[in-house]
Amino acid sequence: MSHQLELRLMGRLDAPSVVPDSHIKACQSYRDAVRLCWALRRVKAMTTLTLAEAAGFPANHRSDYLSDNEERRELPAKYIKAFEAVAGNTAISQWIAMGAKLTVLEELQARAA
Repeated sequence: MSHQLELRLMGRLDAPSVVPDSHIKACQSYRDAVRLCWALRRVKAMTTLTLAEAAGFPANHRSDYLSDNEERRELPAKYIKAFEAVAGNTAISQWIAMGAKLTVLEELQARAA
C-alpha cells in the first residue's frame, strides 16, 4: 500500500501587487522606494543575488541599489519593471507616479489595470 502526500500548489500570480499608499507616502526618495519594493517582496527567502539574476542587472551592483547610502549608485530606470516583477509589488512605480502627481482618475485606472 502506497502513501501519497498532497502537494499544495501555489496559485497563479498575474502581476505585481499594489502597495498601500501609506507605505509609498513614507518614502522620502527614489532609493527609499526601491528599498521598500525589496522589503515587501513576495518571496522573503529570496537573496539579492537571485534578484539580480532574475531582473537582469549586474550582480555586483545589487548592494549599491539597496544601500541606504545616498552616495551609492541608484537602480537605473530600465530595470524598474523587472525589479518589481521579481519582487512582486509596484512600490517604485507608485512612488514615481505619486511624484508626478497623477490625478485621482488616472490612479484609479492604473489600479484597475
